[in-house]
Amino acid sequence: MHAIFAIEPEAINNWQDLRYALEKFGYSKGLLIARYPKTWMRLVMEACRSRGLGDIELKRIEEKLQSAKDDRLVRIGLPYDGTSWLESVNAEAVLSQLAAVLVRNRVDIDKFHRIDDASENLFDNRRDFCVKRNANALAETAKYVLAASDQVVLVDPYFQSRRKCIKVLNSMLSICAASGDLPNHIFIFSDHSKDPRQLGEVKLEYENQLNAWVQRGVRFSIFRMAGDQLDQDIHARYLFNQKAGLRFDRGFVEPEAHNEREHETDVVCMDTDLVNRLYARFIEARATIDVVDEILL
Repeated sequence: MHAIFAIEPEAINNWQDLRYALEKFGYSKGLLIARYPKTWMRLVMEACRSRGLGDIELKRIEEKLQSAKDDRLVRIGLPYDGTSWLESVNAEAVLSQLAAVLVRNRVDIDKFHRIDDASENLFDNRRDFCVKRNANALAETAKYVLAASDQVVLVDPYFQSRRKCIKVLNSMLSICAASGDLPNHIFIFSDHSKDPRQLGEVKLEYENQLNAWVQRGVRFSIFRMAGDQLDQDIHARYLFNQKAGLRFDRGFVEPEAHNEREHETDVVCMDTDLVNRLYARFIEARATIDVVDEILL
């Protein structure tokens, strides 16, 4: 799962420190910044104004924050008492959800790091995760990518309408619903040759298992492609949108054997270029893909 950092607004109350901090983060790096509290961006701007920065630098900072909102800031919905940022972030309910906290001055508390001398190791090796192969663990790993957009694309040659796959998808949507970020459209691309059953049978199975989400306004577009469409991506098991993506080495399946659900699989944050290429191929240029049949729910 992406590592979530909190940054004290006072710690980035100038262009140099703000730029240094933001460059460390991004979906592709496995590192995200909590919008803690939800008015965090405003608090950063207030800290900059309190320092007496000029209009040009303030404008520059505001534009940088707006840009960062799309690719490295996340809402986490944790309690904030409104008195002191440092006291609020140190509450157990908040700190337990964070990988680290970057602050202006030294604080002798675990997870707190002074921004001026934070070790580079703090930001290293956050792109790769090892997670258990049960539905909940796979879904939890993807929750910040799922929340990044109202569209989600799932590419897995072996994805089917059978319960072992739908269980993972259901867990992902349940996590989205719990945080109030339910997507409005799910695109699924699979290999028809891996499950060559008749379209009517497969559609009925999808309808029976996904109807509860359809009733809540989620649309599903399911494309069963010709097998050669994924020859160049023989290990392709991707979850992505136009902002971020993950590669799941073992796909979106909860093993039927209970003991295998305790086995771990690798999940990797995809770099931005790959996300862009996949989005262009499967969404923007979807008409060029050889699709055997299509199911719309």
